Amino acid sequence: MKTIKEKKKGCQKLRKSARTRKVSQMKPSSGPVCWLCLQEPGDPEKLGEFLQKDNLNVHYFCLILSSKLPQRGQSNRGLHGFLPEDIRKEASRASKKTCFVCKKKGAAINCQKDHCLRNFHLPCGRERGCLSQFFGEYKSFCEKHRPTQDIQQGNVREESCLLCCEDLSQASIENIQSPCCSQAVYHRKCIQKYAHTSAKHFFKCPQCNNREEFPQEMLRMGIHIPDRDAAWELEPGAFSELYQRYQHCDAPTCLYKQGRDSFEDKGRWCLVLCATCGSHGTHRDCSFLRSSSKKWECEECSSFSSGTDYIPENSSDIPSYSSTLHPQEHFCRDTNLEEDSGPSWTD
Repeated sequence: MKTIKEKKKGCQKLRKSARTRKVSQMKPSSGPVCWLCLQEPGDPEKLGEFLQKDNLNVHYFCLILSSKLPQRGQSNRGLHGFLPEDIRKEASRASKKTCFVCKKKGAAINCQKDHCLRNFHLPCGRERGCLSQFFGEYKSFCEKHRPTQDIQQGNVREESCLLCCEDLSQASIENIQSPCCSQAVYHRKCIQKYAHTSAKHFFKCPQCNNREEFPQEMLRMGIHIPDRDAAWELEPGAFSELYQRYQHCDAPTCLYKQGRDSFEDKGRWCLVLCATCGSHGTHRDCSFLRSSSKKWECEECSSFSSGTDYIPENSSDIPSYSSTLHPQEHFCRDTNLEEDSGPSWTD
């Protein structure tokens, strides 16, 4: 039989273990979290870039969508013009607001509809169907007061998303209809990914290339369109191959002792590129080019342009480099030939 004291000690141990379990469940992440939503970095397409400066950690979207956070500085001050003291003040205000989704404190965004008292964290709001607009006053709305579209049910049944070609959910708030092509309906996530990739200067209707109505409607429906260059233009070395000059001799017989991939800057072994395509080259001597010749065409471009060249009436008296006479020698054509042979390169 246990005494009363032993029973009390056992109850205290159970209470302590329960408290430790609660603390462990509420323990924050070991990594940095956003001051305005208490969440980890997450997906940049949904939460924006995770900014870290002056011991502050915030999502870019949380920064610009927080209801009471002013932008009082220049773009080069603080975090995109939001001063550290203002961010700390907003985080303190948000710590007293409860998210209507997760019921936890730290909700910095409130619904902008008149008389609506709902507050929410940005990640929680996205899961529940809340919408934020990335223009003008950067307003946010709960799922009851968000902007909507009148999408025809018939279109949704028959159409699939034009970007991913997968079926559309009927009457879903995650579908967006094009304002210029009424039959075109997209997944919200597909349009957002498209906007994030193409950015402001290349964002347009995927079907009719409309650049006015389409972006405006997407902004109204909460699509974030970054004001920067397209993603493919920001990749390191994305166009490096355009700055590489062709460096190979394509003559049927290369006469240079060093080989087809070697050449000199000047003289008889300098490399001449096709004046039309620039995708073929030859050493001067390998194609028997004169020193005065400034242009040369490869076999492909020469055969194409020869069909459109002007042929005089007495063309039979004029010597030509016709492929019908010497097909084996028609790899190249000197387009700067003169009647009098000029000086040639010698050893």
